[in-house]
Amino acid sequence: MKYILFLFSLLVFYNSSAQNSTNIVGTWINYKTEMKDGSDVYKAFLTDSTGTKYIITPNKFTWVNALDVIDDKKVADAFGFNYNLVNNEIQTSQYSAYIIEKTTKDSLTLSQKLSDTPDEKLTRLYLLREEIVIANFKEKFKDKSNIVASTKFTPKTKKTFLKLLGEDFKKNGTYNNLRFNGKLFIYPKEKKVETTILYATNNDSQIKKIKKFLDESFEDWDLTGFENFDSIELPFIYEVKKKELIRGNDIRFFVNDVSIFDHLGGTTIDNKQKSLNYFKKAVESFQQKKFLKAAELFGKSFEINPENLDALYNKAACFSEIGDKENACKTWKQISDFGQVSGKELYLNNCK
Repeated sequence: MKYILFLFSLLVFYNSSAQNSTNIVGTWINYKTEMKDGSDVYKAFLTDSTGTKYIITPNKFTWVNALDVIDDKKVADAFGFNYNLVNNEIQTSQYSAYIIEKTTKDSLTLSQKLSDTPDEKLTRLYLLREEIVIANFKEKFKDKSNIVASTKFTPKTKKTFLKLLGEDFKKNGTYNNLRFNGKLFIYPKEKKVETTILYATNNDSQIKKIKKFLDESFEDWDLTGFENFDSIELPFIYEVKKKELIRGNDIRFFVNDVSIFDHLGGTTIDNKQKSLNYFKKAVESFQQKKFLKAAELFGKSFEINPENLDALYNKAACFSEIGDKENACKTWKQISDFGQVSGKELYLNNCK
């Protein structure tokens, strides 16, 4: 029977320099992720870690979201964590580290290590050096003059686009709720950028201002390695948000579905708290041997926060306690269908 509790981790970062890190220094592209127990990475919302960059300098460790276009060195300097390299561990705090499981000249396999956290909650990352990925794409596109950029092969901006947009909005923008998508075309030889808007939630005058900013952004792009292409296409989504005291704008490249903005942060803080409250009540009911009530509450906890697989495991355990094999198996099958090794084992061992 499987009971899993919420784990809250406090990371206290070191301020010391790394030891010899020659073999791991560089920019790495994540091409595959799995949980350390072999489970699929479960994501309740539409996200994809493939293409995420892990940037390791002699004393900094950080990563860049696959949907961002950013200068790697500036990100490492601004946001990187100091680390110690001890034996085969990149230690980012006294509680957390990345274990170097395998390294070659061009590849690196890392797995998370976090105090008191089981393997089913930790990830394993398979990485390739960015230079190798780029070289493969250049070979793939060597006979093409017009290409579509991707998370693994794209020009970078000299400053983050969010910072550039923020500076522009201070001068020219008006914050009204707005979402739109489109395509940004960079023409290296002609030294220009053109933006096409495909869809917008409303016909707002600020779209013209944002389009003008994007059309004039050529000098903001680092096109090293892309000079010989006639055009480079970057799909994007854009959001302007105005909610009470919150005002801001966001741009995400390589996607075209504006609803992604609803899920970038996963479950909201409010819903996580509500889910936790139901979870605590479910534990209390379980301890009081009110198993049906506990199963109902665990179900509500998962419904509100579908990232919380712990609630499903415990829901199945409640049904198992009262001998309700049918509902226990339905729940284990649900977990198994999410690609979870433990859920699959419980289903096969108890329901087949």
